[in-house]
Amino acid sequence: MREHGRVPLALIAALAALGASTAVAEDEPLSLAALGVKGTAIVKNFSHFETTATDPQNIRDEGILRLEVSRRLAPWSDAKVVGELRKDDDDLTDGVNFQIQDKNHRRSLLDLKEAVLGLRGGLVEATLGKQIFAWGTADIFNPTDNLNAYDYLDVIDNEKLGLWAAALRLTAGPTTATFVVVPAFVPSRLPLPRSRWTPTLPAGFVGIADDPEVPGVTADNMQYAARVRTTVRGVDVSASYYDGFEHVPVLRVSSLAVAPGVVLPRFTPVYTRVKVPGLDVSTTYRGVELHAETAARFVESNGRDDRWQGIAGLNYTWDSPPLPGVEQIVFVAEYAREITLHSRSGSNILPLDSVPRLGDLISSTVFREALIGRALLKLSEDTQLKLTAILDFDAAPNGYVQPKLTHRFTDAFQLEAGLDLFAGEPESHWGRYRHNNRFFAFLKYFF
Repeated sequence: MREHGRVPLALIAALAALGASTAVAEDEPLSLAALGVKGTAIVKNFSHFETTATDPQNIRDEGILRLEVSRRLAPWSDAKVVGELRKDDDDLTDGVNFQIQDKNHRRSLLDLKEAVLGLRGGLVEATLGKQIFAWGTADIFNPTDNLNAYDYLDVIDNEKLGLWAAALRLTAGPTTATFVVVPAFVPSRLPLPRSRWTPTLPAGFVGIADDPEVPGVTADNMQYAARVRTTVRGVDVSASYYDGFEHVPVLRVSSLAVAPGVVLPRFTPVYTRVKVPGLDVSTTYRGVELHAETAARFVESNGRDDRWQGIAGLNYTWDSPPLPGVEQIVFVAEYAREITLHSRSGSNILPLDSVPRLGDLISSTVFREALIGRALLKLSEDTQLKLTAILDFDAAPNGYVQPKLTHRFTDAFQLEAGLDLFAGEPESHWGRYRHNNRFFAFLKYFF
């Protein structure tokens, strides 16, 4: 039986000690900020309203201590290192691991999130090390953002994984060109087999499940990406290209004779190699920010379908609305679409929406046809309410809604609390997680 509360209580005690030491440090001439050091301590609680067939527990607690050190080494060089110490009571962490190609199914207790060396000279800037990239203009889903894998141990509370790469950036006026080389592929970290995010296998299922075939660190498996961004008459335009692997596996089906006359299906998770040209634009018209992003995903190997993905939307800020207690409202509305351009009917790769155990939510098929909305209500300088909703129309209507309240007690302490709510038919994208409705609360301390 898991003992809930030990992780957050221990971290809260540590926060109190940090707060005391910080108070003393305020009287001293030397501070963490002056040394280029900043940190965040986070206590997370997730309280599910129901148990599931794969998870009999309702509550999960987690503690995270993140430290970032940034230093200017010379006028032409700087460095940044982000480390993290984390622990939870659901066995999502396991030991201390350090791998260039991170294939661990669980998180490391002590992890190097980023480690970047920057070099500059004239119009050229280079970054080397473990990095996190962010490409695209859309709010919820970015078809052109393909470099980093994700940690999906909690599908909703997910996060990007850093990858070791070399990037070169050239700047000339309003135009920036970025080139990235990735020597080692990093797969996304998927929910554990016993997780409530892992759909149960169909009744009577019989087969052999192999370990994933993760692309090795070889010259043939290197990944490449490029992006050119510029501004033309008030319109920001970016063209990008990615030649690499999808971070979530698909299943290759074969057969294996286990006895004379007895043949079982064999399922091997493999990673699709794709070439992805993309384009995104954004501009402002009469106070409304408009944006669109699109990409085509052409299969090179271990894939079934060539696909086109697109998303378009707008952002609008309404100052001083005639609502009591509301200072500002920021609206975001987006529509996402995916179309299959070509399907290899004789492929031994299962379709994305029929992969057992993984579910569609982790793949991009959740945005085959979806309407996305977000409203951020600023109640004061310290308090805001955000409502996010995603409606999927690819199957029977189903959706996900998250209301979240954020309150800042001081410059150092902040609380986030809200709900994750799922609805829909059992086999729909979001409806399959209808038993995962929950309350969450994050207490954050910045130092």
